[in-house]
Amino acid sequence: MIDHNTILSFEHYKKGKPFTGSYKGMRYRIIKEMAGGEDDIDRFRVDTWPEPLCYEATTEDKITTQRFTFDKKGYEEVISYLNDMVTEYISD
Repeated sequence: MIDHNTILSFEHYKKGKPFTGSYKGMRYRIIKEMAGGEDDIDRFRVDTWPEPLCYEATTEDKITTQRFTFDKKGYEEVISYLNDMVTEYISD
């Protein structure tokens, strides 16, 4: 199960550096997207895709992207989302 220890602390993402990981056949990347656009708020961007390739080597059609508000609630939603998404990627 993906949890707070798996994806690092909320404080890590304030620096704007991406974090990548994998779990049961799913690869994922989490990064802070700076404000801009219609609602002008910072967001978490979460990309998921099937193993084995890294983010840069995976074609866009295999990557699913979701965004969440960049706050503690959004951080919790990121964890929940990743745990829900893993069922789409489970490899034996």
